[in-house]
Amino acid sequence: MIRRPPRSTPKPSSAASDVYKRQGYSEGINTVFYNDNGEVDYTLRAIRQFHLKDQSSLLEEPLVRFFKNGISTWNIVAKLGLVGGNTAAPDSLMEPIQLSGDVEVHRLDAYGNPTVLSTQRLDIDPNQETLATHDTVYMVTASITHTGRGMLADLNRDEINFYSDNSGHYASQGNNAATEQ
Repeated sequence: MIRRPPRSTPKPSSAASDVYKRQGYSEGINTVFYNDNGEVDYTLRAIRQFHLKDQSSLLEEPLVRFFKNGISTWNIVAKLGLVGGNTAAPDSLMEPIQLSGDVEVHRLDAYGNPTVLSTQRLDIDPNQETLATHDTVYMVTASITHTGRGMLADLNRDEINFYSDNSGHYASQGNNAATEQ
């Protein structure tokens, strides 16, 4: 007979170490947020969630998906996420989400052309549907490769602004290519 140790709450990864004082633990979370019309606004999934004593939650491998007219428009993944903790925030507002570690933002335009943004830290404001960071951001599309330091993306307007240290490469549909510094 094989004796197995009793099942216990798994130890958090190094990111969720004793720096964060845990109060609870869940696996496989899937949260759906609706707009005033009853349509899915965005979803938040994670492999694991550690509820912390300051009322925030540490998320392992979060996936945030924004929707428009029932279609997923922006998909964001990372190693870690932190949400909540602001007990003074009005109930009508969603808490900002802070992502870190190999953050990737994926978007398909109306023609199926992909855009991928990658950075190490990203703040999501689900109320304004904006993404922001002060870190270096790499953007790759079908015809553009761009690097910039700091970014603000407005998901409603499909607009991405880079703050500084911009450098990029553009390849037109033909054989001509241009580099911009």
